[in-house]
Amino acid sequence: QFRLSEEQYNKLKISGETYGLSPNLYAKKLAQKSHLKKPYLEHDQAKSLLLELSKQGTNLNQIAKKLNQFDRMDNQDKELIEALRYTYGVLAQAQKGYQELWQQLQK
Repeated sequence: QFRLSEEQYNKLKISGETYGLSPNLYAKKLAQKSHLKKPYLEHDQAKSLLLELSKQGTNLNQIAKKLNQFDRMDNQDKELIEALRYTYGVLAQAQKGYQELWQQLQK
């Protein structure tokens, strides 16, 4: 069972009448036709993944900070820094995606 405000019930009633159905039957048909998406990750998995991504991002920031403190760097060091920045960017995008997924899971 569920409760509706008067306004919500009236919308359901009008929509049901369009198809010649009672509000009860119309709501039942809607529920049967709805396709709920299965989450990609379970709640605990998503939470632990976000935590791990955050830790990895912190580690990458610390490494990049240390590398940027050197006055003289050879090309290999510069390439390493660029690779770390790229990796951090990828992780940041993944973290953003997982945060959006996390928000959807909580709905």
